Amino acid sequence: MRAFAVRSFGEAPAIHDLPIPAVDGAFLIRVRYAGVNPIDYKLLERLTATSTYPFVVGIDFAGVVERVPKGERELRAGDRIFGTAQTHGAYAEYTAVAPSVKTEPLARIPDDVTDEQAAALPIPAITALGSLELLGVPADQRLLVMGATGGVGGYAVQMARSRGVHVIATVRGDADEARRLGAEEVYDTKAVDVVDALRASHPDGVDAVLDLVNGSDAIRRDAEILNSGGSLVSTIYAADEEWFAQRQITAHNIASSANPLSSPQGLNTVAHMLADGTITARIRSMVELDGAGQLLEQLRNGGLRGKAVIRL
Repeated sequence: MRAFAVRSFGEAPAIHDLPIPAVDGAFLIRVRYAGVNPIDYKLLERLTATSTYPFVVGIDFAGVVERVPKGERELRAGDRIFGTAQTHGAYAEYTAVAPSVKTEPLARIPDDVTDEQAAALPIPAITALGSLELLGVPADQRLLVMGATGGVGGYAVQMARSRGVHVIATVRGDADEARRLGAEEVYDTKAVDVVDALRASHPDGVDAVLDLVNGSDAIRRDAEILNSGGSLVSTIYAADEEWFAQRQITAHNIASSANPLSSPQGLNTVAHMLADGTITARIRSMVELDGAGQLLEQLRNGGLRGKAVIRL
């Protein structure tokens, strides 16, 4: 099979012909589309000499079940499914996924959702949904989404607006996109200091912050714009939960399988949100496997808006 992979430590990822995964007790899946996420290039940067090789890049996918593990009763050969391939990767013509509802959840694709739309959902949509559940922001309260036009941010803005939440967005130069998603206030980080601007426009603070961009030092400034009793979620494990608690702010770190919504039920929820129009997939880039490297570099450099998928 063709796969975008690293064959040994120190090599750059490239297209290789690799054996089809032969894993007892796992689903064999023919991949149709792979979703592109920042975690894909971040995992490449974390490879070491002791990592398992070949390492196939990518996690999110949509495809067709080719073979089911013994004893499987829910999914069948021929089913259109989507989910995450944490172990065997997604930028490949085939992947193998163990029947684990937490670390590698799978779900059927609804009839009115396309394969490419489904591939754009798992990590970003589940992260957005799980973040909103942790933040617990009711209708009419104020939610600040920092990084509102990325994969997770775009889904979070749409989901929050569907709940009647007042969404405030930060962006880097694409304010119109944030407004189209449903943000009612937009601040461009290229033009203003967001914290200063929000302290002026909301002197009593905001109720919750979903911070998709700030590291462990910068995220502490979020405390200056959160009201007492507010809540915060970091999707990059940047929040010192104890530090925020001392300031009467409930902080959470959330990522991938460390997400209470990482499950077949969570996947079903976001798929039906897409089917009923609550969210849109915002697929802006679609390339063949040969374009995977260029697409990842574009994502790494911040030059990608909306979602990108790879067509296998």
